[in-house]
Amino acid sequence: MRSCYLRVYFSFLLAVSVIALTACVGPPGPAGPPGSSGGPPFVWICSPAYLPQSGANTRADLYIYNKSSTTANVSLNILDKDGNNLMGHNIPGTSGPVMTYPGEANGSTVTLASEHTRIVNWLMPTSAAAPGVDVSVTVRVVSDQPVVVASHFQFNPIGMPNVCHQAQ
Repeated sequence: MRSCYLRVYFSFLLAVSVIALTACVGPPGPAGPPGSSGGPPFVWICSPAYLPQSGANTRADLYIYNKSSTTANVSLNILDKDGNNLMGHNIPGTSGPVMTYPGEANGSTVTLASEHTRIVNWLMPTSAAAPGVDVSVTVRVVSDQPVVVASHFQFNPIGMPNVCHQAQ
């Protein structure tokens, strides 16, 4: 029974990976024909980034792959329910040591070389935190080059990989 469960889980992971790696590269631009990739900024949204019933600080992983032939300037922002950037804020429920949310300040970017993947991980807030101050709800990635973004927010023992979506 367990091997059947694992086979289904890994098949699901493979399907999500294929979808993530073949995802569109950006919204259509105003100057291009319908269906063409437009220009920057390319914005991706990963949500939900919080599970109130988790009860523990589970791991969160975000993958940003630069499929462009040019170095990308990328900004990662973990946002609360009101859209406030949580970079540097303490993550509720972490202790020994208290951890802070990663990411960049609004408007700041880091470079991501062509054909490289940026991997960022942090801990999710605990269920003791009310959805408000310092609770991650959405992850936003902004890039000046076409990138692919996927998340793996581990809300349960097997985790739940997600494909992030383009903001249109």
